[in-house]
Amino acid sequence: MATPLVETVGLNKFFKMPNGMLHAVEDINLKISAHSTLGVVGESGCGKSTLGRTLLRLTPATSGKVLFEGEDILQYGKAAMKRVHRDMQMIFQDPYSSLDPRMTIYDLIAEPVRELYGHSLRRTELDERVHHIMELCGLPRRYAGCYPHELDGGRRQRVGLARAMVVEPKFIVCDEPVSALDVSIQAQILNLLMDLQQQRGLSYMFITHDLCVVRHISDEIMVMYMGQAVEYACKDELFRNPQHPYTRALLSAIPTTNLSRRNRERHMLKGEVSSPIDPAPGCRFVPRCPYASEKCKAECRLRETAPGHYVACHLCG
Repeated sequence: MATPLVETVGLNKFFKMPNGMLHAVEDINLKISAHSTLGVVGESGCGKSTLGRTLLRLTPATSGKVLFEGEDILQYGKAAMKRVHRDMQMIFQDPYSSLDPRMTIYDLIAEPVRELYGHSLRRTELDERVHHIMELCGLPRRYAGCYPHELDGGRRQRVGLARAMVVEPKFIVCDEPVSALDVSIQAQILNLLMDLQQQRGLSYMFITHDLCVVRHISDEIMVMYMGQAVEYACKDELFRNPQHPYTRALLSAIPTTNLSRRNRERHMLKGEVSSPIDPAPGCRFVPRCPYASEKCKAECRLRETAPGHYVACHLCG
């Protein structure tokens, strides 16, 4: 079996708080193959963005491994990580706050290249690279001298994508890249991401709370709840046969225009969300789960219930 492009083994990220340790990401094990997309979904605050930042070492991990092409990058020094960051990039949720308002679009896109190559790249080569990636990302050359505030949200997000793409990475973490955009602009950015993936053989981790979006772009989906992975499967299997009670609740909340499905069973979430600070062992979903038992309060890890379908629930499989 081919080595995954990106893999995590027991990845943890805890934050020290005045009243204990906040478990933002706990025991995450994932694999992302070359040329594929892993969608990561869950409610706001479940640890999706922290996972993405920890994967790229923008946030230091507490423990575990992050393997890129089979090597643990958590053990790399600063010089080695600079090389890795050419291959691993990130697109942020809010394109406006992630772009320096004092820099032109040209300089914003050129900045990652300058950081990587210094002055070894001639100006003509830099111009060619910046203008080529602008064209690929649907940014006419006339925008090169503009500033971020002069562009709308969709074009600013294209600038963010161009910044990530200009160093020719193999893997990109897309952190809610369309959540702040109008629906019509969302579709344009999603289609652009998919076109670039096909043209350049990219792999993505696509973070979102929108299940319709993740179904459109992903090959596999991981569902997170309070820092833990509760279900992991290929997208068709997960939408056809959701097993964890939390996943079922998320899917049942998707609006539908199909009259025959409006009377489908709804899985309403009740109860209080437990604290992520020094949490008790077992499934974090227990306080909101209508099927919870004492067994659920014991240690609960992902296990394979069908080929390629993993669920962290004693009731499944």
